Amino acid sequence: MNKLMRNVGEGSAATAQNPSATRTTSGKRLSISLSDDAAKLLEFLAQTQGITQNEALRKAIATEAYLLEERMQGTKVLLQKPDKEIREVVFR
Repeated sequence: MNKLMRNVGEGSAATAQNPSATRTTSGKRLSISLSDDAAKLLEFLAQTQGITQNEALRKAIATEAYLLEERMQGTKVLLQKPDKEIREVVFR
């Protein structure tokens, strides 16, 4: 994993483990527009994890970057269901 991806992921994980931890705000500030569906998904991600929507978005970006890097190296992403069935996740 490259340094940029590690830094995004590490910052996200540290704050998720300790929501009261203060973050440095040396990053880039962005304004984004989301569809209603995407906004609802972001709210769901934040609420179910007990984190802010900003933190949920940072975690989602870090996860996407990690999965993309792994897939670029030929790694397959597999999910094992509770009944032990294994499925490959196909990204498009």
